[in-house]
Amino acid sequence: MSLKSGGNNPISWNLRRFFSSNEKHLPAISDPEIESAFKDLLAASWNELPQGLVEEAKKAVSKATDDKAGQEALQNVFRAAEACEEFGGTLVTLRMALDDLCGLTGENVGPLPGYIEDAVKAAYNRYMTYLESFGPEEHYLRKKVETELGTKMIHLKMRCSGIGSEWGKVCFSQILLIPVVQCVPVSSYAV
Repeated sequence: MSLKSGGNNPISWNLRRFFSSNEKHLPAISDPEIESAFKDLLAASWNELPQGLVEEAKKAVSKATDDKAGQEALQNVFRAAEACEEFGGTLVTLRMALDDLCGLTGENVGPLPGYIEDAVKAAYNRYMTYLESFGPEEHYLRKKVETELGTKMIHLKMRCSGIGSEWGKVCFSQILLIPVVQCVPVSSYAV
């Protein structure tokens, strides 16, 4: 079968990906050093900020420049990155506590202890409050925070049963731990 040019065949289509080149959603930054630090921070993972990136951002924030709006935008991104790094560590610690309670193979599945239940509630409330604190002009920053912390929140949610898609509507007294690893007895495998 030959491919005809101009046909309705996916292979014959002009294989281009279209990305938005419109950067109007980002703040206008005129200073190249500030812009570089700003974009580097947005591109980096906020799980653990590299020391070189932290130094670059601090240097750009403290330098004398006429671009005060750019410095403020960089400062906001830097503060958000530091907050995400710290809160992300808290979420990982909470997830590990759930894993420890559940046991390696899920042998200790049961109701959540009160202190863990309170910690899950507090983590959810803190996450939602932080996301709601971003204004409409900071949409790019909200999306970055959702990307960095959302995965950790989902990992937390996956370890509990009884949580719906909207954590705010869940009665946490009915949450049970679910095992992360499900073990199947060897005898159940077909030989």
